[in-house]
Amino acid sequence: MMSEAELLAQIMQRPAPERARIASAVIRSLDDGEDADADDAWDAELVRRMKEIDDGTAQSIPLEEFEAHMRETRAALAAARTKRG
Repeated sequence: MMSEAELLAQIMQRPAPERARIASAVIRSLDDGEDADADDAWDAELVRRMKEIDDGTAQSIPLEEFEAHMRETRAALAAARTKRG
């Protein structure tokens, strides 16, 4: 049987999309079952957000602006990690 270190080394050599699928599968395997309360809470949140969009009270931004914001946020987080060393 392969050691944990060997398995991890082998996984880390795979392309990022494949590693993401592997990570997702491992995380799902740790879930001990459905969480009905969480599902209900997410359903309620989705309904609330859709109502805001339908009512015109949600503030939306263009996709390009959101993507730029995410790039800036990631860069700031990376810089903060670098400072911490």
